[in-house]
Amino acid sequence: MGDQQEQATSDGIDDGARRFTWSVRASALTVSANPIRLIVDDLVGKENPELELISLAQGDPTAYGHLKPPEEAVAAVVSAFSSGNHNGYAASTGLASCRMAIAAAHSCEGRPPLCRDDVFVTVGCSEALEHCIAVLAAPGSSILLPSPGFPLYETICHRHGIVCRFYSLLPEQGWEVDLNSIKRLTDGTTAAVLINNPSNPCGAVYSREHLQDMVRCVDELKLPIIADEVYAGMTFDKRFVPVAEVATSVPVFSVGALSKRWLVPGWRLGWVCVHDVNNNLQGSGVREAINSLCQISLGPSVPLQAAVPSILLNDDKKWLAGIMGSLKLAAATIAERASKIEGLSTVAPPQGAMYVLIQVDLNAFRDCSTDVRFAEELLAEESVLVLPGNCFKAPGFIRIVTTVPVSVLQTAWDRIETFCSKRRIKSRKSLDFEARTMVPAHPVHFGLPRVASQVGGHEGLLLRAAHKPGK
Repeated sequence: MGDQQEQATSDGIDDGARRFTWSVRASALTVSANPIRLIVDDLVGKENPELELISLAQGDPTAYGHLKPPEEAVAAVVSAFSSGNHNGYAASTGLASCRMAIAAAHSCEGRPPLCRDDVFVTVGCSEALEHCIAVLAAPGSSILLPSPGFPLYETICHRHGIVCRFYSLLPEQGWEVDLNSIKRLTDGTTAAVLINNPSNPCGAVYSREHLQDMVRCVDELKLPIIADEVYAGMTFDKRFVPVAEVATSVPVFSVGALSKRWLVPGWRLGWVCVHDVNNNLQGSGVREAINSLCQISLGPSVPLQAAVPSILLNDDKKWLAGIMGSLKLAAATIAERASKIEGLSTVAPPQGAMYVLIQVDLNAFRDCSTDVRFAEELLAEESVLVLPGNCFKAPGFIRIVTTVPVSVLQTAWDRIETFCSKRRIKSRKSLDFEARTMVPAHPVHFGLPRVASQVGGHEGLLLRAAHKPGK
C-alpha cells in the first residue's frame, strides 16, 4: 500500500482530486447562437400537413436545382481532383497559385496590385469573417454592424467576447448607411466597422458616391473596414463597386467566396484580401495574426484551391447575365405580387444579391402582431416558409429569397394572398378580391428537390420538416 501511495505521489496524482462521477460540461463557446436558428427552430414542423411546404427562406441558390454553376467551374474542379496532383497539404494560407489568382481578380485599377501575401484562403466566407473579426477586436472591444444585417456577424462577435453596436440602414434611401449613427456609436473601444455590399437581407447595392461618403466617415474615425462582399458582382442594373476601390487611406479587409457568385456554397472556399494602400497596418501584426488562425483549419480542400485560377480567369459574363436575369425576374415577381396585397409593401426594391425585404403592416392582419407571428401563422395555414425580419434586426419585415423558380413563387404568393385575405382586419380593396384569389381544391405537390444542403447553411433545418412520409 505504501508503495502504491508513493507511486501515485511520484506520478503527480492526488487521490483527493480524482472524480468518481461523470461531470462533463460544455464550454462557454456554446452560449453563442445564431439568431436565425433561435427563431426558425421554433417554426420547424408547424406547417400545414395538407399542403406541400414551399420554402422562400433559405439563402442557398442550389436548393431548387434550376440555378447551376458554370460548367467550366465544375470542369476545373473535376480536373483538379482527377489529376492526382493535389492530394497533399497546402500552405495554411492557401496554394500560391490560388492566392495569386484571387489577388489579381481583386486588385483595384489605379492602385498598386495586391500580391500573394495580401490574400488568405479560408473555409468559406464565414471563416473569412471570423478571422477578420477575431484579429481586429479584442474581448471587450466593440465592432459596428449594420442593422438590418446578417446575424452571423453578431454570433461571431459574441463568441469572441466582442460588443456589437448596430448602426442604422435607411430604407427610404435604398438602405444606405446612416453615417450619423456610425459617428454616434464610435468610441475608444471601437475596433472596426463592418459593411455588407451587396446586402443580405436588404438587397442594397451602394453607389460609388455613397461608398466614398462612408470611407470619409470612417477615415475621420480611424476605423478599418471589414467589407463583406460575398455577393460581389451580383447586381441587376447597377455596377458593383468594391469598397477598396474608393478607399485609399482606410485599410479594407474584403471577404468573399465562390459560394454565392458561382452558386456553389457547398464548396466552402472563401478568402480575405487585405487592402492597405497607405501601409497603415505596418507593425500591427494583423497579417501574422490571420496567418496564425489559418494554421488552425489549414484551409479548404486543396483540389478546390487548385481550380480557383481557372474559375476566376473563365469569361462567364453570359452565364452570369442569365443567372442575374433569373434573380431579377424573381425579385420583380415578389415586388409585383406584394404590391397587390394590402398590408404588404416593398419599401426599397432590391438592386442585387438574392433577397427582398417585404414590410408587413402588423395592424392589418388578425393574430399577426409581430413579424415572427406573421411567419408562424403563414406557415401553419399555407405551408409557406419565410424568415421573419427579427432574424436580421428588421422587425415588421419578412425576407424572401429570389432563388426560387418563378412558377413556385407564383404558387407561394397565391397562398400568401389567400392568407392575407383571410386575416385582413380592414380592407380598402375591391369586393371581388376573394374571387381573384387562387385557392387550390386539392393539395399541390411540386416534387421539389430534396438536396442535402436544404438542412445546412446558416438558415439550417428550414426544410427538415418537409421530409415526412406521404409528402
